[in-house]
Amino acid sequence: MDTNIDIERDQPGRPHEGKVFAAIHAHLDDVPYYAGGLCAKLMSEGYAGYIIRTSNDEKCGGHTTAENILSNEQEHGKMAAALGFKDGFDLYYRNHRMDGISPIELRGRLILIFRMLKVDTVLTFNPWGAGEENPDHWVTGRAVEQACWMAGMPNDFPEHLEAGHRPHTVSERYYFFARPGQPFNRIVDIGSHIEKKIDAIVECRSQGGGNRGSELRARLAKQGRRLPLLGDDDRTADREYARQFLLGDSREYGKEHGLQYAERFYYLDHRPPAQSEVDQYVERNAKPL
Repeated sequence: MDTNIDIERDQPGRPHEGKVFAAIHAHLDDVPYYAGGLCAKLMSEGYAGYIIRTSNDEKCGGHTTAENILSNEQEHGKMAAALGFKDGFDLYYRNHRMDGISPIELRGRLILIFRMLKVDTVLTFNPWGAGEENPDHWVTGRAVEQACWMAGMPNDFPEHLEAGHRPHTVSERYYFFARPGQPFNRIVDIGSHIEKKIDAIVECRSQGGGNRGSELRARLAKQGRRLPLLGDDDRTADREYARQFLLGDSREYGKEHGLQYAERFYYLDHRPPAQSEVDQYVERNAKPL
């Protein structure tokens, strides 16, 4: 067991009341798998949550491009509702082609959203994560990283100020553990939020395997067989399939730390100290005139 890893556990009450987080992903199933438990945890502790999907998911769904875009959009809304997000944004960049878009445009759109919502915390892809093959992932992560900083700069996008959206720096970041070999320094205990994570996964039918349980149940029925695990209806089948077969990583890594389920993140805290170094020095050393 790595003793240098911080374990984030449930906090009693609603200690984050009034704070805002944004979960930014590229595809329908990214947040449910990488951070669904953390999203549910933060909202249970008082955060207002917003979700932003950067791609249009046109390549996923097994149908025409237009049909895939529609099904993923509809399921994204259902998934966001299942986790409890307050609202969501779809930016509709072309799936698997985001490395060809203007990074300045994407960054600017995110800056506006971060300022408008006064986002305190973001969840997204590690912008420098090793082994990332999907261009939509690393383009999204890098744009978020830059937007977190630039959202607090008063001379970037002065028209935002004219519209009433003041500079606002995003101070905390949770980067997904999305590929083997990517760094992480924090694991989050999601045991008490696993039902919400499953609720989100089963809405991911165009991609993410949310309906594999009901598909397996139907296939077995045609063969005159049944699997008790899958229960007697499609909803139960999808949920129990997800629990048994789609949460292995969260379950196995959690066990290493004595947890039922866990998610991994690279966490960065850029919140300013209560007193700056200068203020502390003045407090200790200032003399009356």
